[in-house]
Amino acid sequence: MKSEKAMGISKEKAQKELDVFLNNIKSVILSTVDKNGEPFASYSPFVEDEEGNFYVFISTAVKHSHNMYTTGKAHILFIEDESNTAHIYGRRRLYFNAKAEKFEPEDERFEKIATLFEKKLGDQGALVRSMVDSRIYKLTPYNGNIVLGFGAAYKLDKSNKKIETQRTMKGKAHSLTHEEGLKEHA
Repeated sequence: MKSEKAMGISKEKAQKELDVFLNNIKSVILSTVDKNGEPFASYSPFVEDEEGNFYVFISTAVKHSHNMYTTGKAHILFIEDESNTAHIYGRRRLYFNAKAEKFEPEDERFEKIATLFEKKLGDQGALVRSMVDSRIYKLTPYNGNIVLGFGAAYKLDKSNKKIETQRTMKGKAHSLTHEEGLKEHA
């Protein structure tokens, strides 16, 4: 197997990039499915708490709200702005599976999360307090991965804060054939 450095980025450098990756990102791409398995993707501004949970504030009228309420699941993606990337196919990205939990208006955690939105988004974050037809969803991440470029994909540990291993797919980075990939993920 090739060393991490030979594949592009050392584990130590990858950890440094993970530590600051979300600093300038204000929105998350949400992917959900309905009860029939029909996918839906969109985005939402987000905040993160000290435990590494993410929160979105979305209208109860949108598909994401219905899908997350029904399934309790989401897939979340944070991705580098394409205008800042060195190579369009190599955009840096961080993604997780997530357990989704809807907060009701009287939830005791609402005030703390609303304050996080206001700190991060300023006046725009105040919408959290004024839009009565919207709800906060807590997204508890698991199975995290970060991709920092070609041959630089890493699996995160259970805390989602530390690089665990480089994902090389048997030393081939992302170059498995379609058939090998199907076997790998079966």
